[in-house]
Amino acid sequence: MAVTRVYVGHTTTRQKILGAGLFLGISVLGFLGFAVVGPGIYQAKADKLELSPGSIGSRADGSVLEVTAFSQMKDAESFVLKNEEFGDWTRNSGGMIGDQYYNKIVLKDGMVIAAKINQDAVNMDYVKEEDSLRADFEHVMVTYPVGVMRPWPKETDERAAKEAGWLTYTEGYVDMQGDFGVELPDLKKLREDSMVAMAGVGFVLGLGGAVIVELLMKKKEGQKSTPQNDQERWILGTYAIWAQFFGQFDYKGRLYAPNTTDSPLYIGGRPKDEDSRKRTIKVLKRDWDIKNRDELLETVEYMSKGSGFWDCETQSDRAWELCRSTQLLGMGFIAGWLTREELTKRSGIVGNIIQKMFDGWDELAESYLEAFAAWYARAFEGGAESAVRVRRMIYQNLRSRTDSPYKLPWMLPLGTDGSHVEPVREKTGEV
Repeated sequence: MAVTRVYVGHTTTRQKILGAGLFLGISVLGFLGFAVVGPGIYQAKADKLELSPGSIGSRADGSVLEVTAFSQMKDAESFVLKNEEFGDWTRNSGGMIGDQYYNKIVLKDGMVIAAKINQDAVNMDYVKEEDSLRADFEHVMVTYPVGVMRPWPKETDERAAKEAGWLTYTEGYVDMQGDFGVELPDLKKLREDSMVAMAGVGFVLGLGGAVIVELLMKKKEGQKSTPQNDQERWILGTYAIWAQFFGQFDYKGRLYAPNTTDSPLYIGGRPKDEDSRKRTIKVLKRDWDIKNRDELLETVEYMSKGSGFWDCETQSDRAWELCRSTQLLGMGFIAGWLTREELTKRSGIVGNIIQKMFDGWDELAESYLEAFAAWYARAFEGGAESAVRVRRMIYQNLRSRTDSPYKLPWMLPLGTDGSHVEPVREKTGEV
């Protein structure tokens, strides 16, 4: 029965790099949103406004016809109203027409009109009577911004103008505000909103890209340590029980799930990535006291063709030494100490010895499991039964796979000339 794999918290070196790239992408796009996109939106909206000299609502500069009477205003395409005003001109005596507020202007001829005014563009000159000693503000000459006559915004506004009671001209109003009455967008808010939006885009794009890169890199790394031919699969089969168990540990050596039938078959038990390299080197140093390539090859030589092998008295002892020899070579490949060619050649030599010593996969596996049980009991003072049960389950799962190395012929050629392999003791004890 397959068991769902549950990963525990660890971020691989590659994931850290991808995370840094994602953060950089979010930061860059967020900055572009703040420094480029936001101001660009602001400028685009501002450019739609007509705020140039001579436009409606702009300050009088002599370029537009100056008028003083209502009749002149009606006949002109645009104009500048110059109106002499008396009384408390600071009191805004306009009112609501429909749902908008309008200023009230009393012309010299007595006509009262409604107007929208850009107050920032109004010029006022205070007039002093020649025979008066007072300097007060009761008499002013007002020059209004450039204006144009317009109809009411809504059909109902003309009736509202008549009902207001303070206008004599009710057919429309004077627009002296134009786009100067349109509130410009908030540049600060536009910057902030654009930064957040662009950062969000960066997160989505970056996350999607990171996932794709992660999957591609993981696939590529997995392929680097995935057996590429029957010879490599056969060699992996000699230590596949250990490899599948070793592959179930996370970076810190914590077992997170029993082996499953669909777990990948990896040379050395792991994909060939940076974290697996570090993990493998750590295990070699801690469990084997092997710190480099030379020490690894010396250990393999000792276990497969030296005293470690020659002193074996049982098949289980021989399986223990030989299977762990190919295991070490696989680990040396993941550690980066052996090339694939070196791995294949040296493992093939050990494989030839294994083929001479055992009748087939079942005998090799059963001998290995027997040796494992004895080793576990010595190392951990008992409890071997449950540990062996896990390893045997791994073996049974491997046997059921379509890509199982145990489906390969036992005497598969391993690319090594058997005549160059040193003679080994057969099961009868003969040399």
